[in-house]
Amino acid sequence: MDIRICIAELLALHDCVIIPGFGGFIGNYSPARIDPVHHTFQPPSKKLLFNINLKQNDGLLANAVASAFEISYSAACKMIDDFSDECRFALKAEKPFIFPQVGKLYPGKEGIIHFEQDADTNLLSDAFGLVPFISPPVIRNSSGMGHTWKNSNRVIRQSARKFVFPKALKWAAVIALPIGVAAVIGVTQYDRISAGFSNNAGMFNAVFTRFTSSSHKVPKVVTVPATIKKVEVTATSDTTPAEQVNVSAIRHSDQFAVIVGAFKMKENAEKLVSELQVKGIEASIFDQSKTGLYRVTVGTSSYRNDAQQLLASAKSANFSDAWILAK
Repeated sequence: MDIRICIAELLALHDCVIIPGFGGFIGNYSPARIDPVHHTFQPPSKKLLFNINLKQNDGLLANAVASAFEISYSAACKMIDDFSDECRFALKAEKPFIFPQVGKLYPGKEGIIHFEQDADTNLLSDAFGLVPFISPPVIRNSSGMGHTWKNSNRVIRQSARKFVFPKALKWAAVIALPIGVAAVIGVTQYDRISAGFSNNAGMFNAVFTRFTSSSHKVPKVVTVPATIKKVEVTATSDTTPAEQVNVSAIRHSDQFAVIVGAFKMKENAEKLVSELQVKGIEASIFDQSKTGLYRVTVGTSSYRNDAQQLLASAKSANFSDAWILAK
């Protein structure tokens, strides 16, 4: 498997993918477009740019490479460094460097690196299945339109009647109209805000319970292969039978950890841990990276399969940037 394939897969899920020591790709949403001259429709897409100043390792690509190649995090960083050297060598030799499904980098004047996006690939997940198409122009019969217009004018002239509103009714309408509009707007906005708070509360309650067992009965463990640990919650008056990932206590000796945040300042990491614990989520500062970042975890495991299931639970709990740290 090529590192460039990992970059394309990450760009389909994230808006920024950094190649440590070389540069980073940034994705921006581009809305659908209609060309009235050529009658073409272009679906929404993700517009990609390359920024050579993004060189700091954020762990996203390294963890993806470590998971894809089943190697350690340090070995993945070494592989990425070799890949960066390969990119710089090709550009220094004035040769284009192609990233499949992403685009190509090629050198320009005065050492400037240019990027050309692949026009045949759409990395926007919301536009999956949408393709450009051409809509032929609609030809209208001018004679038939004229006849219809004449008939409609005749109907309008025949139905037009004069009606005079009483003066008192006019003043009542002038006073009642703004009051009614204000009342409708107020009720609509109140319902929207109330519904939003209710939906958010329900969503947080639903997703955060995946990381804590304080709101459930003691689960009955089902015998499964050693690499995958699952439990089945017994049916009680306040729960329903369901299969969930067994989230054990956070152990710093485990080989894998699901990271939901990395902070330069320890106070910020401790603040996130406190907020998650208040919401019933077991969280802790797992370690400090070589670059000085304090990494916050919501679950650890000695098995990669369990860690991947914990990662899926974290992403469903609105931790879309969560990733697996492998020692």
